[in-house]
Amino acid sequence: MADRSPFKIHRDLKSIIGDETIEVTKLGSSDLMVELKPNHQAKKLGAYTTFIDIPVTVSPHKSLKNSKRVICSRDLRFCSEEEMVEELSGVTHARRIIVRRSEEKIQTDTVVLPLTA
Repeated sequence: MADRSPFKIHRDLKSIIGDETIEVTKLGSSDLMVELKPNHQAKKLGAYTTFIDIPVTVSPHKSLKNSKRVICSRDLRFCSEEEMVEELSGVTHARRIIVRRSEEKIQTDTVVLPLTA
């Protein structure tokens, strides 16, 4: 991949998975990370065993498979993490941010909500 034009790589990827927005990042000299939006794009790309005449292996990224949202709201101050999971659609679990001031742990109004992919 090191000797391939990034523009050609992008064009060829778009011809495989469509014109929907994709993000391509080079990881070293031989790896590409391709961020896909719709799930059907991943299925199309996963079917390929060669790309630009180079044998390839397509696999999901281990830590970037899920989306996360961070929200900060005083309205959630007295809501438990369990209540947020029950009431918010698509939320798999909630984690409240806790800060430490001296030796005291203080719950903030900021919550991390990982969403299902």
